[in-house]
Amino acid sequence: MKVLHWPRMHTFDRYMARAIYGRVIFVLLGFVGLFALIDLVTEMENLGRGSYGLSQMIQFTLLRMPSMAAELMPVASLIGALWALAGLAGTSEFTVARASGLRPMHVVSTILLVGLPLVVFTGVLSEGVVPWSEGAAARLRSGAMGSASVDSLRSGYWLRDSLGESTMSADSQDTRERMVNLVSGTADGQMRGVVMYEFDANRRLLRVIRADRAVVTEVPRPQGVVTRWVLENAKRITVRADGGTRVDTIASLELLSGLSSTTLGALLVKPEQMSARDLWAYSRYLRSGRQSATRYELAFWKKVFYPPAVWVMLLLALPAAYLQARSGSVGLKVFLGIVAGVGFHLINSLFSHLGILGSWPPALVAAVPSLFALALAGALLARIQRRAI
Repeated sequence: MKVLHWPRMHTFDRYMARAIYGRVIFVLLGFVGLFALIDLVTEMENLGRGSYGLSQMIQFTLLRMPSMAAELMPVASLIGALWALAGLAGTSEFTVARASGLRPMHVVSTILLVGLPLVVFTGVLSEGVVPWSEGAAARLRSGAMGSASVDSLRSGYWLRDSLGESTMSADSQDTRERMVNLVSGTADGQMRGVVMYEFDANRRLLRVIRADRAVVTEVPRPQGVVTRWVLENAKRITVRADGGTRVDTIASLELLSGLSSTTLGALLVKPEQMSARDLWAYSRYLRSGRQSATRYELAFWKKVFYPPAVWVMLLLALPAAYLQARSGSVGLKVFLGIVAGVGFHLINSLFSHLGILGSWPPALVAAVPSLFALALAGALLARIQRRAI
């Protein structure tokens, strides 16, 4: 029985590692640059909205780059490793190393060791950098494009809502401004821990409205689209002119808001852009309230399995080093790597949607694409091992 050991980095191992790192970084930078350019072109239609100018557009795109890098790292690892290993095979350097006693299992362990920094880098980006950068990008964009402001403090998120004629309700005709405090918000418009402070034109406090949960949707009106808040089991405290208060409890309180969907987008963070810790905590919160948490549990397990997918992609590229070198074969292998990388993303996305529709176990749904690629890599490596014996 052969045991896989972590090898010491010999001369050829270090040479192979430098080749892989160089190609992976080159491919990753190329892909991130391409997607950033696409983002810039897409954002041009928003130029001139509010104070959203060229400087804000460039900052927004730069803040989105960590998310692009984390998402593209497995594909970049596959293409970069294919490029590097096919190049070594094409120049017969890998063939000479094999003739000198380089065994397939030693190469596998070296590839895993080489991939460790890439896996750690992907995990740090996904867990630490992306949630912050995506939130900062959303706040920058919404703050520049909308008149409302959004601030995140220890007490939660704060928004200023300036009300106009289209957002007046029958029981709040005197309200001119509303300060909204939220504990958290999700991409499907579910708000938690809502406190609203309503003021008149003289900035006098009129009402305080509290609710543990609220649902936010957009409603078309003749004056334009407005945002509707439906607060569940709301407690409304009205301040009377004599200084006294009146407390009303309302099962379902509907309010119209001047906050745009773009501004709320700073809070409605997609599950894929949340950290694994926040996803796990929010899933437990939904489960405790007997609500569906499948989408957030799936995003959590995808966060767990995505960094190790870099290892799987590197192993999937390894057989390219053992194929016979032919003229033009490097370009063909890189093209096949691109096809395989796109296929991995499509399978990942397909299983995510099927898992949500079919209520499949989230951990299994998140693991299937990587397990499928790992099985394919294992079959190819086993075939190489048999040939080497």
